[in-house]
Amino acid sequence: LYCSTCPWAQVDKASVRHGGENVAAVLRAHGVRFIFTLVGGHISPLLVACEKLGIRVVDTRHEVTAVFAADAMARLSGTVGVAAVTAGPGLTNTVTAVKNAQMAQSPILLLGGAASTLLQNRGALQAVDQLSLFRPLCKFCVSVRRVRDIVPTLRAAMAAAQSGTPGRWRMVMLSSAGAEGLGTCYGLSVLPVPAGPVFVELPVDVLYPYFMVQKEMVPAKPPKGLVGRVVSWYLENYLANLFAGAWEPQPEGPLPLDIPQASPQQVQRCVEILSRAKRPLMVLGSQALLTPTSADKLRAAVETLGVPCFLGGMARGLLGRNHPLHIRENRSAALKKADVIVLAGTVCDFRLSYGRVLSHSSKIIIVNRNREEMLLNSDIFWKPQEAVQGEPLNPPVHICAPPSPSPPGFCCSWLEPGTVIEAQTLP
Repeated sequence: LYCSTCPWAQVDKASVRHGGENVAAVLRAHGVRFIFTLVGGHISPLLVACEKLGIRVVDTRHEVTAVFAADAMARLSGTVGVAAVTAGPGLTNTVTAVKNAQMAQSPILLLGGAASTLLQNRGALQAVDQLSLFRPLCKFCVSVRRVRDIVPTLRAAMAAAQSGTPGRWRMVMLSSAGAEGLGTCYGLSVLPVPAGPVFVELPVDVLYPYFMVQKEMVPAKPPKGLVGRVVSWYLENYLANLFAGAWEPQPEGPLPLDIPQASPQQVQRCVEILSRAKRPLMVLGSQALLTPTSADKLRAAVETLGVPCFLGGMARGLLGRNHPLHIRENRSAALKKADVIVLAGTVCDFRLSYGRVLSHSSKIIIVNRNREEMLLNSDIFWKPQEAVQGEPLNPPVHICAPPSPSPPGFCCSWLEPGTVIEAQTLP
């Protein structure tokens, strides 16, 4: 509750600043250059503030397009894609795109407008239970209740979007997020499950300036009667708590990311398996290119290993147009013939026939940030020799780094003719 004697809880009633400026400041500190939206009154202050700070506001014709665009920005830029939409139908229109980002493990931040904190569950305009709608879709679901909570909440959300397995966090509702990280948020613990989309609800009264919220919330004339005075006292204190400490300086930059890494023992076991391989094969999936993975580092590691590989999802194009290690055809036949298979950021779902295309005689190394995905269908059609929960880039880079001996380059001669398309046959 509001405490008038606390220095941090003072309210600057004369200030024309608004919560949208806090939102824009955090986005800029995280390197966000674009925000995709369909303009609405609930979120107008944050869009104005973003434009003033040099963040380009891209207006779309439909909210789902805004989130699809943010998803594309995240995949292509390596940063968190950001979309902002208005309350109620504005948010419900984004569901397909948010689910798509969750399935693709794409780190996006969805900012949603909402009815005033005081008027929620009272029949306000476009007021629906937005958190319940997005809990199954987002790994981090938060509703901001005070202006001073905007900065720490957004910092926690940005870190959550990129940590663990993006898109695969368990849904948690918090009133606000601590500035020190994701471990504790004002006494509430965040579940330590792997890390895709995150949703932050921004009620209209935490985005607009004090004088405008006061005008809407507190009666202009002092009420008469005991009940009227009690209601007025409550509203004034509610407003004070809403804006208390709103403009106190706070850290705005990125929080440390929580990304699982392979242990030295796991790396050593991978080295031993690969060193004995005669017909190794690697399958790289989209997760191998997630933040903070560097495409250049991953490419260098793949080239140093010299293991023929298939590229899928966002890993397509990693090796360029004519690379001799890039296999383009007869994947099922190659997987059946390989004696060692490395699945990096790849899931044994329908794309690998639920694991049935993997030979039972092959030694399989699988690396994935998410344990559930890593072991999907392993109890039925396949079994890993080494399962590493961590960043897919990590083992290849460590295997190639001194003092670990790099395995010799492997040739593709064991593959079926026509599996590797030579450079000269390409148009």
